[in-house]
Amino acid sequence: MAIPVEMPKMSDTMVEGVLSAWLVEEGASVASGDVIAQVETDKATMDLEAYDDGVLLKRMIGEGDAVPIGALIAVLGKEGEDISGLLAKYSAGDGASTPAAPEKPAEAPAPAAPAAPAKAPEPDAQQFTSAEGAAAQAPAQSGGDGAPQAAPAPQAAPAPQAQAAPQMGAQDGGRQKASPLARKMASEAGLELGGVTGSGPEGRIVRRDVEAAMQAAPAQAVSAPQAAPAVQAAPQAGSAGAGYRAVPLTSMRRAIARRLVQSKFTAPHFYLTVDVDMEQAVTFRAQLNALAEAQRRGKVSINDLITKACAVALRAHPYVNASWAEEAGEIRLHEAVHVAIAVAIDDGLITPVIRDADRKGLAQIAEESKDLATRAREKKLTPDEFEGSTFTTSNLGGQGIEAFTSIINPPNVCILAIGAVRDEPVVKGGAVVPGKRMKLTLSCDHRVVDGARGAAFLTALQGYLEQPLTMLL
Repeated sequence: MAIPVEMPKMSDTMVEGVLSAWLVEEGASVASGDVIAQVETDKATMDLEAYDDGVLLKRMIGEGDAVPIGALIAVLGKEGEDISGLLAKYSAGDGASTPAAPEKPAEAPAPAAPAAPAKAPEPDAQQFTSAEGAAAQAPAQSGGDGAPQAAPAPQAAPAPQAQAAPQMGAQDGGRQKASPLARKMASEAGLELGGVTGSGPEGRIVRRDVEAAMQAAPAQAVSAPQAAPAVQAAPQAGSAGAGYRAVPLTSMRRAIARRLVQSKFTAPHFYLTVDVDMEQAVTFRAQLNALAEAQRRGKVSINDLITKACAVALRAHPYVNASWAEEAGEIRLHEAVHVAIAVAIDDGLITPVIRDADRKGLAQIAEESKDLATRAREKKLTPDEFEGSTFTTSNLGGQGIEAFTSIINPPNVCILAIGAVRDEPVVKGGAVVPGKRMKLTLSCDHRVVDGARGAAFLTALQGYLEQPLTMLL
Protein backbone atom coordinates (compact mmCIF):
# COMPACT_ATOMS: atom_id res chain seq x y z
CA MET A 1 0.00 0.00 0.00
CA ALA A 2 1.34 3.43 -0.96
CA ILE A 3 2.48 5.50 2.02
CA PRO A 4 2.17 9.30 1.96
CA VAL A 5 5.02 11.43 3.32
CA GLU A 6 3.64 14.75 4.54
CA MET A 7 5.35 17.96 5.59
CA PRO A 8 5.72 17.52 9.37
CA LYS A 9 5.49 20.21 12.04
CA MET A 10 9.10 20.65 13.16
CA SER A 11 8.71 23.60 15.54
CA ASP A 12 5.97 25.08 17.68
CA THR A 13 5.63 28.11 15.40
CA MET A 14 6.02 26.39 12.02
CA VAL A 15 3.13 26.72 9.56
CA GLU A 16 4.99 25.81 6.37
CA GLY A 17 8.33 24.34 5.37
CA VAL A 18 10.71 24.84 2.45
CA LEU A 19 12.24 21.65 1.07
CA SER A 20 15.83 22.81 0.69
CA ALA A 21 17.36 19.56 -0.62
CA TRP A 22 16.37 16.03 -1.58
CA LEU A 23 18.86 13.44 -0.35
CA VAL A 24 17.22 10.38 -1.95
CA GLU A 25 16.40 9.87 -5.62
CA GLU A 26 13.13 8.48 -6.93
CA GLY A 27 13.25 4.70 -7.18
CA ALA A 28 15.71 4.33 -4.28
CA SER A 29 14.92 2.10 -1.32
CA VAL A 30 14.71 3.72 2.11
CA ALA A 31 14.39 2.33 5.61
CA SER A 32 12.62 3.81 8.60
CA GLY A 33 14.91 6.44 10.13
CA ASP A 34 16.75 7.25 6.89
CA VAL A 35 17.12 10.97 6.17
CA ILE A 36 15.45 11.58 2.82
CA ALA A 37 15.45 15.40 2.65
CA GLN A 38 16.33 18.62 4.42
CA VAL A 39 13.59 21.06 5.36
CA GLU A 40 14.00 24.74 6.20
CA THR A 41 11.57 25.76 8.93
CA ASP A 42 11.03 29.19 10.42
CA LYS A 43 13.85 28.48 12.90
CA ALA A 44 16.40 26.09 11.37
CA THR A 45 17.24 23.64 8.59
CA MET A 46 16.37 20.14 9.78
CA ASP A 47 16.58 16.56 8.53
CA LEU A 48 13.39 14.85 7.36
CA GLU A 49 13.38 11.16 8.20
CA ALA A 50 11.32 8.38 6.67
CA TYR A 51 8.98 6.69 9.14
CA ASP A 52 8.44 3.56 7.03
CA ASP A 53 10.40 1.16 4.83
CA GLY A 54 9.84 1.22 1.10
CA VAL A 55 10.81 2.65 -2.26
CA LEU A 56 10.63 6.41 -2.89
CA LEU A 57 8.09 6.18 -5.70
CA LYS A 58 7.60 9.89 -6.32
CA ARG A 59 8.88 13.22 -5.05
CA MET A 60 5.88 15.52 -5.10
CA ILE A 61 7.67 18.84 -4.63
CA GLY A 62 10.95 20.21 -5.86
CA GLU A 63 13.86 21.80 -4.05
CA GLY A 64 12.98 25.32 -2.98
CA ASP A 65 9.24 24.64 -2.77
CA ALA A 66 7.37 25.96 0.27
CA VAL A 67 4.33 23.95 1.35
CA PRO A 68 2.11 24.02 4.45
CA ILE A 69 2.19 21.46 7.23
CA GLY A 70 0.38 18.30 6.15
CA ALA A 71 0.99 18.78 2.42
CA LEU A 72 2.03 15.70 0.44
CA ILE A 73 5.73 15.88 -0.37
CA ALA A 74 6.58 12.29 -1.36
CA VAL A 75 5.14 8.81 -1.75
CA LEU A 76 6.68 5.56 -0.49
CA GLY A 77 5.58 2.06 -1.45
CA LYS A 78 6.50 -1.05 -3.34
CA GLU A 79 8.33 -0.81 -6.64
CA GLY A 80 5.89 -0.41 -9.52
CA GLU A 81 2.94 0.20 -7.21
CA ASP A 82 0.02 2.26 -8.54
CA ILE A 83 -0.22 5.51 -6.58
CA SER A 84 -2.94 7.22 -8.61
CA GLY A 85 -5.54 6.70 -5.89
CA LEU A 86 -3.33 8.33 -3.28
CA LEU A 87 -2.54 11.27 -5.57
CA ALA A 88 -6.24 11.78 -6.23
CA LYS A 89 -6.87 11.92 -2.50
CA TYR A 90 -4.32 14.69 -2.05
CA SER A 91 -4.96 16.52 -5.32
CA ALA A 92 -7.05 19.26 -3.72
CA GLY A 93 -4.29 20.48 -1.42
CA ASP A 94 -1.01 19.06 -2.75
CA GLY A 95 0.46 21.90 -4.77
CA ALA A 96 3.09 19.75 -6.45
CA SER A 97 1.55 16.91 -8.45
CA THR A 98 0.20 19.46 -10.93
CA PRO A 99 2.29 22.57 -10.42
CA ALA A 100 -0.09 25.07 -11.95
CA ALA A 101 -3.43 24.06 -10.47
CA PRO A 102 -2.74 24.27 -6.71
CA GLU A 103 -0.65 27.43 -6.79
CA LYS A 104 -3.44 29.71 -7.93
CA PRO A 105 -6.84 28.06 -7.43
CA ALA A 106 -8.33 31.52 -7.77
CA GLU A 107 -7.33 31.42 -11.44
CA ALA A 108 -9.83 28.65 -12.09
CA PRO A 109 -12.46 31.31 -12.89
CA ALA A 110 -10.08 32.65 -15.57
CA PRO A 111 -12.02 30.99 -18.41
CA ALA A 112 -15.24 32.44 -16.98
CA ALA A 113 -13.92 36.00 -16.98
CA PRO A 114 -12.94 35.99 -20.65
CA ALA A 115 -16.25 34.27 -21.51
CA ALA A 116 -17.92 37.63 -21.70
CA PRO A 117 -15.13 39.62 -23.35
CA ALA A 118 -16.64 40.89 -26.42
CA LYS A 119 -14.97 43.86 -24.76
CA ALA A 120 -11.21 43.62 -24.49
CA PRO A 121 -10.90 45.05 -20.96
CA GLU A 122 -12.54 42.02 -19.23
CA PRO A 123 -9.42 39.79 -19.12
CA ASP A 124 -7.48 42.62 -17.46
CA ALA A 125 -9.23 41.98 -14.17
CA GLN A 126 -7.03 38.99 -13.42
CA GLN A 127 -3.91 41.15 -13.35
CA PHE A 128 -5.05 43.31 -10.43
CA THR A 129 -5.94 42.71 -6.82
CA SER A 130 -9.64 42.32 -6.11
CA ALA A 131 -10.02 46.05 -5.45
CA GLU A 132 -8.11 46.97 -8.60
CA GLY A 133 -10.05 44.42 -10.61
CA ALA A 134 -13.35 45.91 -9.55
CA ALA A 135 -12.11 49.37 -10.50
CA ALA A 136 -10.94 48.12 -13.89
CA GLN A 137 -14.24 46.39 -14.68
CA ALA A 138 -16.50 49.25 -13.65
CA PRO A 139 -15.63 51.59 -16.55
CA ALA A 140 -15.94 48.78 -19.05
CA GLN A 141 -19.47 47.98 -17.95
CA SER A 142 -20.65 51.55 -17.63
CA GLY A 143 -19.11 53.15 -20.66
CA GLY A 144 -18.42 50.23 -23.01
CA ASP A 145 -15.47 52.22 -24.29
CA GLY A 146 -12.50 50.13 -25.39
CA ALA A 147 -10.23 52.93 -26.59
CA PRO A 148 -10.66 55.63 -23.93
CA GLN A 149 -9.46 53.29 -21.16
CA ALA A 150 -6.02 53.03 -22.76
CA ALA A 151 -5.28 56.67 -21.91
CA PRO A 152 -6.15 56.85 -18.17
CA ALA A 153 -4.95 53.32 -17.46
CA PRO A 154 -2.29 52.23 -19.96
CA GLN A 155 -2.04 48.90 -18.19
CA ALA A 156 -5.51 47.95 -19.29
CA ALA A 157 -4.71 47.43 -22.98
CA PRO A 158 -1.20 46.09 -23.51
CA ALA A 159 -0.72 44.19 -20.25
CA PRO A 160 -3.17 41.34 -20.84
CA GLN A 161 -1.56 40.46 -24.16
CA ALA A 162 1.94 40.54 -22.67
CA GLN A 163 1.15 38.42 -19.62
CA ALA A 164 -1.59 36.11 -20.78
CA ALA A 165 0.72 34.03 -22.92
CA PRO A 166 3.29 33.23 -20.23
CA GLN A 167 0.56 32.38 -17.72
CA MET A 168 -1.19 30.04 -20.09
CA GLY A 169 2.10 28.53 -21.19
CA ALA A 170 3.12 27.76 -17.63
CA GLN A 171 -0.18 26.06 -16.90
CA ASP A 172 -1.35 24.58 -20.16
CA GLY A 173 -0.62 20.87 -20.00
CA GLY A 174 2.21 21.45 -17.50
CA ARG A 175 4.60 22.47 -20.31
CA GLN A 176 6.33 24.89 -18.00
CA LYS A 177 6.76 23.40 -14.54
CA ALA A 178 7.42 25.71 -11.62
CA SER A 179 7.05 25.45 -7.88
CA PRO A 180 4.32 27.51 -6.18
CA LEU A 181 6.96 29.65 -4.47
CA ALA A 182 8.85 30.24 -7.72
CA ARG A 183 5.66 31.21 -9.53
CA LYS A 184 4.70 33.63 -6.77
CA MET A 185 8.16 35.23 -6.74
CA ALA A 186 8.11 35.60 -10.52
CA SER A 187 4.63 37.10 -10.45
CA GLU A 188 5.54 39.65 -7.78
CA ALA A 189 8.69 40.64 -9.68
CA GLY A 190 6.96 40.73 -13.07
CA LEU A 191 9.31 38.04 -14.37
CA GLU A 192 8.24 35.82 -17.28
CA LEU A 193 8.83 32.16 -16.46
CA GLY A 194 9.23 31.43 -20.15
CA GLY A 195 12.73 32.88 -20.04
CA VAL A 196 13.83 31.02 -16.89
CA THR A 197 15.71 27.71 -17.03
CA GLY A 198 14.66 25.29 -14.31
CA SER A 199 17.19 23.34 -12.26
CA GLY A 200 14.71 21.26 -10.27
CA PRO A 201 13.47 17.74 -11.03
CA GLU A 202 12.40 17.35 -14.68
CA GLY A 203 13.45 20.93 -15.41
CA ARG A 204 11.10 22.37 -12.82
CA ILE A 205 11.68 26.05 -11.97
CA VAL A 206 12.40 26.56 -8.25
CA ARG A 207 13.18 29.55 -6.05
CA ARG A 208 16.91 29.70 -6.80
CA ASP A 209 16.19 29.80 -10.56
CA VAL A 210 13.94 32.84 -10.17
CA GLU A 211 16.46 34.56 -7.88
CA ALA A 212 19.26 33.91 -10.38
CA ALA A 213 17.17 35.27 -13.25
CA MET A 214 16.30 38.40 -11.26
CA GLN A 215 19.95 39.06 -10.47
CA ALA A 216 21.31 38.22 -13.93
CA ALA A 217 18.80 40.27 -15.88
CA PRO A 218 17.22 42.97 -13.71
CA ALA A 219 16.31 44.92 -16.78
CA GLN A 220 14.18 42.03 -18.00
CA ALA A 221 12.52 41.44 -14.64
CA VAL A 222 9.56 43.61 -15.65
CA SER A 223 6.87 41.71 -17.49
CA ALA A 224 6.78 42.33 -21.27
CA PRO A 225 9.13 45.31 -21.40
CA GLN A 226 9.12 45.62 -25.18
CA ALA A 227 5.43 45.07 -25.68
CA ALA A 228 4.37 47.75 -23.22
CA PRO A 229 7.03 50.39 -22.53
CA ALA A 230 4.32 52.85 -21.52
CA VAL A 231 3.14 50.44 -18.83
CA GLN A 232 6.56 50.60 -17.19
CA ALA A 233 6.71 54.36 -17.35
CA ALA A 234 3.47 54.83 -15.43
CA PRO A 235 4.43 52.84 -12.28
CA GLN A 236 7.84 54.56 -12.17
CA ALA A 237 6.20 57.97 -12.40
CA GLY A 238 3.71 56.94 -9.71
CA SER A 239 6.53 56.03 -7.34
CA ALA A 240 8.47 59.24 -7.96
CA GLY A 241 10.92 57.40 -10.20
CA ALA A 242 12.22 55.19 -7.39
CA GLY A 243 12.96 51.52 -8.11
CA TYR A 244 13.26 48.66 -5.66
CA ARG A 245 14.61 45.15 -5.30
CA ALA A 246 12.07 42.54 -4.20
CA VAL A 247 13.26 40.20 -1.45
CA PRO A 248 10.98 37.15 -1.08
CA LEU A 249 9.81 36.41 2.45
CA THR A 250 11.53 33.45 4.08
CA SER A 251 9.73 31.07 6.43
CA MET A 252 11.60 32.66 9.35
CA ARG A 253 10.68 36.21 8.36
CA ARG A 254 7.02 35.21 8.00
CA ALA A 255 7.09 33.60 11.44
CA ILE A 256 8.74 36.65 13.01
CA ALA A 257 6.15 38.94 11.45
CA ARG A 258 3.23 36.74 12.49
CA ARG A 259 4.34 36.18 16.09
CA LEU A 260 5.47 39.72 16.84
CA VAL A 261 2.36 41.31 15.34
CA GLN A 262 0.32 38.93 17.48
CA SER A 263 2.37 39.83 20.55
CA LYS A 264 2.36 43.60 20.00
CA PHE A 265 -1.37 43.86 19.35
CA THR A 266 -2.67 41.31 21.86
CA ALA A 267 -0.32 41.77 24.82
CA PRO A 268 -0.64 45.23 26.42
CA HIS A 269 3.03 46.24 26.63
CA PHE A 270 4.47 48.68 29.12
CA TYR A 271 8.12 49.46 29.76
CA LEU A 272 10.36 49.96 32.79
CA THR A 273 13.94 51.24 32.54
CA VAL A 274 16.71 51.23 35.13
CA ASP A 275 20.25 52.62 34.88
CA VAL A 276 22.68 50.12 36.43
CA ASP A 277 26.09 50.87 37.93
CA MET A 278 28.23 48.25 36.16
CA GLU A 279 31.61 49.13 37.68
CA GLN A 280 31.76 46.12 40.01
CA ALA A 281 30.33 43.78 37.37
CA VAL A 282 33.04 44.79 34.90
CA THR A 283 35.73 44.25 37.55
CA PHE A 284 34.19 40.92 38.59
CA ARG A 285 34.15 39.75 34.95
CA ALA A 286 37.82 40.67 34.51
CA GLN A 287 38.73 38.61 37.56
CA LEU A 288 36.72 35.63 36.33
CA ASN A 289 38.32 35.75 32.90
CA ALA A 290 41.80 35.88 34.40
CA LEU A 291 40.99 32.62 36.21
CA ALA A 292 39.40 31.15 33.09
CA GLU A 293 42.48 31.94 31.04
CA ALA A 294 44.70 30.26 33.62
CA GLN A 295 42.47 27.19 33.44
CA ARG A 296 42.19 27.42 29.63
CA ARG A 297 38.45 27.85 29.76
CA GLY A 298 36.19 30.12 27.76
CA LYS A 299 35.68 33.71 28.80
CA VAL A 300 32.56 35.05 30.50
CA SER A 301 30.80 37.93 28.75
CA ILE A 302 28.73 40.73 30.22
CA ASN A 303 25.73 39.03 28.65
CA ASP A 304 26.53 35.83 30.57
CA LEU A 305 26.54 37.81 33.81
CA ILE A 306 23.17 39.31 32.93
CA THR A 307 21.75 35.88 32.04
CA LYS A 308 22.79 34.51 35.42
CA ALA A 309 21.50 37.56 37.28
CA CYS A 310 18.14 37.33 35.45
CA ALA A 311 17.84 33.64 36.30
CA VAL A 312 18.48 34.24 40.01
CA ALA A 313 16.03 37.17 40.08
CA LEU A 314 13.36 35.14 38.24
CA ARG A 315 13.50 32.52 40.95
CA ALA A 316 12.20 35.09 43.44
CA HIS A 317 9.71 36.73 41.03
CA PRO A 318 7.53 33.96 39.56
CA TYR A 319 5.06 36.30 37.85
CA VAL A 320 7.85 37.51 35.57
CA ASN A 321 8.78 33.88 34.89
CA ALA A 322 5.28 33.12 33.64
CA SER A 323 3.03 32.81 30.61
CA TRP A 324 -0.50 33.90 29.77
CA ALA A 325 -2.88 31.02 28.89
CA GLU A 326 -6.19 32.64 28.08
CA GLU A 327 -7.61 29.54 26.39
CA ALA A 328 -7.19 27.65 29.69
CA GLY A 329 -8.28 30.62 31.79
CA GLU A 330 -5.07 30.72 33.80
CA ILE A 331 -1.66 32.27 34.37
CA ARG A 332 1.13 29.69 34.39
CA LEU A 333 3.93 30.29 36.87
CA HIS A 334 6.80 28.12 35.65
CA GLU A 335 8.83 26.16 38.17
CA ALA A 336 11.88 25.96 35.89
CA VAL A 337 13.85 29.01 34.76
CA HIS A 338 14.69 28.78 31.05
CA VAL A 339 16.29 31.98 29.73
CA ALA A 340 16.24 32.56 25.97
CA ILE A 341 18.91 34.75 24.35
CA ALA A 342 18.07 36.54 21.10
CA VAL A 343 20.68 35.79 18.40
CA ALA A 344 20.76 37.69 15.11
CA ILE A 345 21.14 35.53 11.98
CA ASP A 346 20.95 36.27 8.26
CA ASP A 347 17.19 35.69 7.95
CA GLY A 348 16.18 37.41 11.18
CA LEU A 349 16.68 36.20 14.72
CA ILE A 350 16.29 33.09 16.82
CA THR A 351 16.17 32.59 20.58
CA PRO A 352 18.18 29.58 21.81
CA VAL A 353 17.44 28.65 25.41
CA ILE A 354 19.72 28.23 28.44
CA ARG A 355 17.71 25.69 30.43
CA ASP A 356 17.69 25.78 34.23
CA ALA A 357 19.91 28.84 34.08
CA ASP A 358 19.38 29.50 37.79
CA ARG A 359 21.10 26.20 38.61
CA LYS A 360 24.12 26.67 36.38
CA GLY A 361 27.40 28.40 37.06
CA LEU A 362 28.73 31.28 35.02
CA ALA A 363 31.31 29.12 33.24
CA GLN A 364 28.63 26.66 32.09
CA ILE A 365 26.31 29.47 30.99
CA ALA A 366 29.18 31.03 29.01
CA GLU A 367 30.00 27.74 27.26
CA GLU A 368 26.39 26.94 26.43
CA SER A 369 25.51 30.42 25.17
CA LYS A 370 28.54 30.49 22.87
CA ASP A 371 27.78 27.04 21.48
CA LEU A 372 24.07 27.78 20.99
CA ALA A 373 24.78 31.11 19.27
CA THR A 374 27.27 29.49 16.89
CA ARG A 375 24.90 26.70 15.89
CA ALA A 376 21.97 29.12 15.67
CA ARG A 377 23.81 31.11 12.98
CA GLU A 378 24.53 27.83 11.17
CA LYS A 379 20.85 26.81 11.50
CA LYS A 380 21.84 23.63 13.28
CA LEU A 381 19.70 23.93 16.40
CA THR A 382 17.15 21.28 17.30
CA PRO A 383 13.63 22.28 18.41
CA ASP A 384 14.32 21.50 22.08
CA GLU A 385 17.16 24.07 21.95
CA PHE A 386 15.03 27.02 20.84
CA GLU A 387 11.60 26.23 22.32
CA GLY A 388 10.21 26.32 25.84
CA SER A 389 11.72 29.54 27.20
CA THR A 390 10.16 31.26 30.23
CA PHE A 391 11.99 34.61 29.82
CA THR A 392 13.96 36.29 27.02
CA THR A 393 16.83 38.76 26.79
CA SER A 394 17.91 40.86 23.80
CA ASN A 395 21.28 42.61 23.78
CA LEU A 396 22.18 45.39 21.34
CA GLY A 397 24.91 46.82 23.51
CA GLY A 398 27.56 45.35 21.25
CA GLN A 399 26.22 47.55 18.44
CA GLY A 400 26.55 50.67 20.59
CA ILE A 401 22.84 51.02 21.34
CA GLU A 402 22.41 52.68 24.72
CA ALA A 403 18.71 51.90 25.25
CA PHE A 404 15.80 50.36 23.34
CA THR A 405 12.54 48.49 23.88
CA SER A 406 11.79 44.94 22.76
CA ILE A 407 8.56 43.22 21.75
CA ILE A 408 7.66 40.35 24.07
CA ASN A 409 8.49 36.88 22.77
CA PRO A 410 5.29 34.84 23.28
CA PRO A 411 4.35 32.94 25.36
CA ASN A 412 6.73 34.82 27.72
CA VAL A 413 5.26 37.78 29.59
CA CYS A 414 8.50 39.80 29.77
CA ILE A 415 11.62 40.50 27.74
CA LEU A 416 14.72 42.40 28.82
CA ALA A 417 16.41 44.85 26.42
CA ILE A 418 20.11 45.31 27.24
CA GLY A 419 22.01 48.43 26.25
CA ALA A 420 25.72 49.16 26.03
CA VAL A 421 28.00 49.64 29.03
CA ARG A 422 28.87 53.35 28.86
CA ASP A 423 31.80 55.26 30.31
CA GLU A 424 30.52 58.47 31.83
CA PRO A 425 31.06 60.72 34.83
CA VAL A 426 29.02 59.86 37.94
CA VAL A 427 28.66 61.41 41.37
CA LYS A 428 29.92 59.28 44.25
CA GLY A 429 30.48 60.58 47.76
CA GLY A 430 29.85 64.10 46.59
CA ALA A 431 32.58 63.94 43.93
CA VAL A 432 32.42 63.46 40.18
CA VAL A 433 34.32 60.32 39.22
CA PRO A 434 34.56 58.04 36.15
CA GLY A 435 31.78 55.45 36.06
CA LYS A 436 30.32 52.63 33.99
CA ARG A 437 26.55 52.58 33.44
CA MET A 438 24.14 50.40 31.52
CA LYS A 439 20.43 50.82 30.80
CA LEU A 440 18.10 47.85 31.08
CA THR A 441 14.51 48.09 29.80
CA LEU A 442 11.92 45.48 30.77
CA SER A 443 8.93 45.05 28.44
CA CYS A 444 5.99 43.66 30.44
CA ASP A 445 2.67 42.10 29.51
CA HIS A 446 0.23 44.01 31.73
CA ARG A 447 -2.19 41.08 31.74
CA VAL A 448 0.22 39.26 34.06
CA VAL A 449 2.87 41.70 35.29
CA ASP A 450 1.75 44.91 36.96
CA GLY A 451 4.06 47.89 37.38
CA ALA A 452 5.01 47.06 40.96
CA ARG A 453 5.94 43.47 40.08
CA GLY A 454 8.00 44.52 37.11
CA ALA A 455 9.77 47.17 39.17
CA ALA A 456 10.52 44.69 41.96
CA PHE A 457 12.14 42.30 39.48
CA LEU A 458 14.24 45.07 37.92
CA THR A 459 15.35 46.26 41.34
CA ALA A 460 16.47 42.73 42.24
CA LEU A 461 18.29 42.37 38.92
CA GLN A 462 20.01 45.71 39.42
CA GLY A 463 21.16 44.61 42.87
CA TYR A 464 22.73 41.40 41.55
CA LEU A 465 24.62 43.28 38.83
CA GLU A 466 25.84 46.04 41.12
CA GLN A 467 26.92 43.47 43.72
CA PRO A 468 27.71 40.46 41.48
CA LEU A 469 29.01 38.22 44.29
CA THR A 470 25.47 38.09 45.73
CA MET A 471 24.17 36.16 42.72
CA LEU A 472 26.52 33.29 43.62
CA LEU A 473 25.14 32.86 47.15
